Amino acid sequence: MKRENTRKKYQLKNWLKAGMILLLVCLGGLYFFKTSERFQKSDEVKITLKHDNFFDDSVAGILEDLDNEIGLPKKIYLVNHFNVTFYATGEIAAIDTFFYGEDENGETRTYLVDYNRKKSSKMTVYINNYAKTDYEEDMCLTPLFELLGNIKVKERVDSWAEETKSHTFGISYSGKRAFTSADSLQVINAESADIDENEDIDGNADTNENSILSQLEYGGEVTGFAVTFSTGGEENTGEIITYIINPKYTSAAVLVQQNRQEQIEKAKNSSGDATGDKNGNKDNSTISGSEDEEGEEATPWTENREDGSVYFFLDDNTGYRLLVADAAAGSRFYELEMTKDGGQSWNQQNADPFDGNIGVAEGIEFYNENLGVIGLAGASGDYSTLYLTQDGGKTFSMIELSMDEVTELPDTAAEYGFSISDYDYCKMPQQKDGKLIIKVISAMGENDGILFESIDSGNTWNYSGISY
Repeated sequence: MKRENTRKKYQLKNWLKAGMILLLVCLGGLYFFKTSERFQKSDEVKITLKHDNFFDDSVAGILEDLDNEIGLPKKIYLVNHFNVTFYATGEIAAIDTFFYGEDENGETRTYLVDYNRKKSSKMTVYINNYAKTDYEEDMCLTPLFELLGNIKVKERVDSWAEETKSHTFGISYSGKRAFTSADSLQVINAESADIDENEDIDGNADTNENSILSQLEYGGEVTGFAVTFSTGGEENTGEIITYIINPKYTSAAVLVQQNRQEQIEKAKNSSGDATGDKNGNKDNSTISGSEDEEGEEATPWTENREDGSVYFFLDDNTGYRLLVADAAAGSRFYELEMTKDGGQSWNQQNADPFDGNIGVAEGIEFYNENLGVIGLAGASGDYSTLYLTQDGGKTFSMIELSMDEVTELPDTAAEYGFSISDYDYCKMPQQKDGKLIIKVISAMGENDGILFESIDSGNTWNYSGISY
């Protein structure tokens, strides 16, 4: 009996041990599941900032602390910027950055990092937040290490602290940037094996700096990876220096040419959104009301915001542009040019397509090589006029609509006290089912309007109702 009791006690003890082990395994599995789930979803992780002195550890120390806890990609790209604020002693006061890269499995992971020394000794990291991750080399983080490695950071801060009595300083890096002025800009040439003995405390040789930046006096721009140092905090004195590494100068003439070429490619892509019938007539009804990536209404024509010109391509070879010939007081005078070789060369098609009127081009669209419409809006955006061509742009005539045929106004007309005379802004026509349709609204940006349509390529127009 005693032996039996002993055996039962032994078995019970073993079962308790087994139960404890099983419980620990389950709890451990649950913890692992929750932990792994954390890193699979967008969630926050708290990480202690051990390398908290910018003079001693720089940006590399911050990344080392992050990498030790959550593992970072080998190559990092910025979503926006890498900002660090620190005190005159070098102690890091704040970190603000959003970056991404490929993990060891080739999957894209994003990291939003926030740190405020006054609130916590830990960095808050949000993993796998939504972001645009197109892996642009211009947004690579690597050049920041080269920049900081060639700048005597502590000497710069000590000098500023003595001069301005500032206590807070910061750096901001957002990849490759373009500059049109040499103000507060200093060049670092990291490709040089040695630095001139006449360099200042920032490691810049005067001859190197002058040879690059002096060209900006003639226009153009300088591009390169750059980091900006500044004084900050409540005592901000506005001191700023931007260091740029291995800059490249591009003249104003080349920039204009590049800009126009980019506009040509953009216009070709926009025209590709439109559909056409068997005769080559475009039907852009699918475009109306849609929006582009910037949230603006998509159109088959594009505007070059650098010079105000407006482009439209009928196909990859045939294109038209309203080029600004003169401008004054917010209004522009345009001439019409045409290309048949995809934009490599342009010829003047009409020296005065708007018949002496000035304003801001509303749009340009051709439905085939002969039939097209251009629009001109007043500088205030309160009215616009459309012009029709049936000979490929050689001549234009103003489109006149029979407003006396209108029998109904939108409901909002009564609400705002509008009469038929207030509807004088003509939107560019839409082509649908063989018809050209014009909506007339009260001002730019409004939606409710009066509709007119033409079934004979714009020769005659008839009132067809209202639209919201």
